[in-house]
Amino acid sequence: MAYMIRNIIPKRHKFIILVFALCLSLGWLTADELDDKMQQLRQIEQQIDTIQKKAKQAEQKKQKTQSELQVSQKLKAEAEQKASLLKKKETVVYDSLQAVIQRVQTNEEKIADLKKNANFEFLRLFYIDQQDQFVAKATPDKFLLSLMISITQQKIRDLTNYHQQLVKTEEQRRKEYLTVKSSRIQQFKKSQQYQKKIVSLNKQTKKLEQEKMSYDQQIAQLKKDAAELETLIARLSALSGKQSKSYQFSGPRIPWPVKGKIIRDFGEESRGNNTSVISNGIDIAVPEGTSVKCIEDGEVVFSERYGGQGKLIIVDHKNGFFSVYAYNSELLVSKGASVKKGQVIAKSGKTGSAQQPSLHFELRKDGRAVNPLNYLE
Repeated sequence: MAYMIRNIIPKRHKFIILVFALCLSLGWLTADELDDKMQQLRQIEQQIDTIQKKAKQAEQKKQKTQSELQVSQKLKAEAEQKASLLKKKETVVYDSLQAVIQRVQTNEEKIADLKKNANFEFLRLFYIDQQDQFVAKATPDKFLLSLMISITQQKIRDLTNYHQQLVKTEEQRRKEYLTVKSSRIQQFKKSQQYQKKIVSLNKQTKKLEQEKMSYDQQIAQLKKDAAELETLIARLSALSGKQSKSYQFSGPRIPWPVKGKIIRDFGEESRGNNTSVISNGIDIAVPEGTSVKCIEDGEVVFSERYGGQGKLIIVDHKNGFFSVYAYNSELLVSKGASVKKGQVIAKSGKTGSAQQPSLHFELRKDGRAVNPLNYLE
């Protein structure tokens, strides 16, 4: 499309230079020399466009990297917070596990003591039974001892059941502890991974900043070179100002080069990121291959492909006005040809920076872009 970002050399300057320069016939430099200078300027402008695209890509990569950096820092902080909470929970669960283990050990000791007492009481009862075989009367302690043995066995059974419950509780607490510990270790590892990514992203950001700075320096130098060439070409082009200019067309209004819907107006349009685009003409949507007609008699001073304009024709109407026809698919007239009002000079297309089949049309007065809608029928 025939517009540009503000920080690129304005295309209206390109056309001013191009229009006047191509109108020169002879001057203090030959036509070939002027063509060489124009070719140099085009090459520099193409280099500027290319480097600016690279600079924009570097800036976009930097913004993406910084976005990833912010996400990684946030995720790292979240992982560290989770790890901290899990560490506290791990301590609580561990203390609870140790308390259960202590109760299990204490209970085991009690059971062991009761079993030891029971064995001792059984031995005493056995000894008494042996004595009673040789006496006529039973020993009075025999009943009491039997009762004690029965009570001891019940205690052993009760403590054994309690021990089994404690063992189950210990297993549950141990599993819970291992789970919490595993989660804490996992979050800690995530935090370390995010830290490594953050270090890597910081390095990438620094590298992209240096890359962008390098591109900016190249652009500044190329713009300086282009400005010098523009000054030279503008001085040469000024020679064409000696011809008389009526600033009049053959009718009160000029005919449309094609009939279609205007999809891009003349002038400046604001965009995001503190940028704007400028259209030096209008874009008219038409099917590809539509006949493009010349708006007035004149001489073709340019007819070839030119950068983002695609296949381009410029006509000098010898009255101070030039008409510009861009995005064409086919050019039907050559440089130097005389053309008539209404003559088909090209076929519309989608070349250059066109986003859809259309014609980009400009009208220039003394090289300066003017709104074509003020002149069209």
